[in-house]
Amino acid sequence: MTVAQFCNISEIPVNDVIVYLLKKGIAAPKNYVLSEKTVEDLASHFSVPFATVSTNELSQADLSIAASKKEGERRAPIVVIVGHIDHGKTTLLDYIRKARVAEKEKGGITQHLGAYQVLVDNDPIVFLDTPGHEAFSLIRVRGLKVADIAILVVAADDGVMPQTVESIKRIKAAGTPVIVALNKIDKATSAQVEATKRSLAQYDLLPEDWGGQVVVVPISAKLGTGVPHLLEVIHLQSQLMDLLADKNAPCKGFILESKMEKGRGDVATVICHQGILRVGDFFVCGKTQGKVTFLSNAQGQIEKEVLPSMPVLVGGFDELPGVGDLLETVSFERFKEHKNRVVEHVSSLASMHAASEGIAIIIRSDNGSSKEAIMGEIAKLSKKSFKPLHVVFAGIGMVTENDIELARDTQAIIYGFNIKVDKQAALDAKKDSIVIKLYDIIYKLLEDLEILAEQGKPIKKVSKKIGEAVVLKVFDIKGIGIVAGAQIKSGRFVKEAAKAIVYRGKYKVGEGVIKSLQRDKKTVREVQTGFECAFMLDGFSDWIVDDRVECYIEVPAE
Repeated sequence: MTVAQFCNISEIPVNDVIVYLLKKGIAAPKNYVLSEKTVEDLASHFSVPFATVSTNELSQADLSIAASKKEGERRAPIVVIVGHIDHGKTTLLDYIRKARVAEKEKGGITQHLGAYQVLVDNDPIVFLDTPGHEAFSLIRVRGLKVADIAILVVAADDGVMPQTVESIKRIKAAGTPVIVALNKIDKATSAQVEATKRSLAQYDLLPEDWGGQVVVVPISAKLGTGVPHLLEVIHLQSQLMDLLADKNAPCKGFILESKMEKGRGDVATVICHQGILRVGDFFVCGKTQGKVTFLSNAQGQIEKEVLPSMPVLVGGFDELPGVGDLLETVSFERFKEHKNRVVEHVSSLASMHAASEGIAIIIRSDNGSSKEAIMGEIAKLSKKSFKPLHVVFAGIGMVTENDIELARDTQAIIYGFNIKVDKQAALDAKKDSIVIKLYDIIYKLLEDLEILAEQGKPIKKVSKKIGEAVVLKVFDIKGIGIVAGAQIKSGRFVKEAAKAIVYRGKYKVGEGVIKSLQRDKKTVREVQTGFECAFMLDGFSDWIVDDRVECYIEVPAE
């Protein structure tokens, strides 16, 4: 569950939970998803009764949706596309819906969860496109939670890769039926195709042509080869599943994405499994609520109502909902009751800042999923970095004057992802020397954060011998002290040396730091091989002729 959900159920103030997690090294905002172990730790610390249940047991929301599959009218199947980065997920969707999405994505990476409805033999199929970058693991989990069928895209010329394995685990954990789309067959050899099938079999995805239960469809998403057959397989699979929805029941659906739109306010992409969502409906959703002010389909057309499985952009939220939250239509009375019951426990920046001695940062992103992905990566980064990254605020939308004021008060650096800076905010930032860093590719932002977190880390050093000298004469200079006159036999001597070690025969007789170094009666910083010099050590003065001196400096360990 998220921090907000834990606080809502336990009635523990959000501020108390966030500060406790910070002390544990977890930078967790309200929408941060807690692991089961962390939830148990929090419950134990705050003396909240808890019980651990099997992960196979369904939540109340899941039970409601599961029930909708058993009675009612047929609904469109919801299909999620998963797989490793660059294996062709978005290219496959491009071909299916004839819209060039990949070219619009920065760096060729899909960075948001999208939902698209297409017709196959006049029957609708809804496709969810999930990003392949590892930072969006949580989004992929939610895609599988909503979906009826999973399409695992595997590049035949590349084989099973780390995120392929992760996707397989998520599919199995969710219990989602899977179809494998073996992509890039136009580039792969028959040997590569067989090797990929062997790898799939190792993860219990045994192809049908090898005697297993998993349908593997060879395709070329770029050329369209095999894609019609893949759609037929999806269509057939959905008919066998007999997916039903009760249109007369209260509408229930999941938040796929949330963001702030100019002129529309807080909006969210919603996909419902039961009921009909209409303009004017009151609803509750996680810790927020609202009244539907508009509905817009995947083509941007305004709708008065939407049926189950139809992806839609919904307006009318009192504030941004969390990605993955359950939206449920309710009566006006329950809407008012929910609104009155929701009390925001605003965390104290001062106490949070005191709880963490790390680097203060402010995050601004274009939507809820991106923000959540970045926050999740920051939490992981903080655990292993020299200085923990302390998020004093994370929001959606452009950088504002308030962000600049907060950055000034907390000495924070502002990071923006796919957003712009308000004109007045830009002027204020320049005036107050506030650093704003903007990115449109997530891994570039994360690389910068990693460098930032390692700043100030002590560099491990080792002593390195750089020169050797022999004492030729010893001088006792009045008012100065004992000075060794020597010749550099090898390497060099430097004034900034970490130390010089003095040997008499085989035995070490002393050491010290060079505090003065002269050649030809002039103070110098360095003397090279073959030259004579005079020097004094801080910590040693008992010189005799023929003493051997080794000069050492400290260098970073390799």
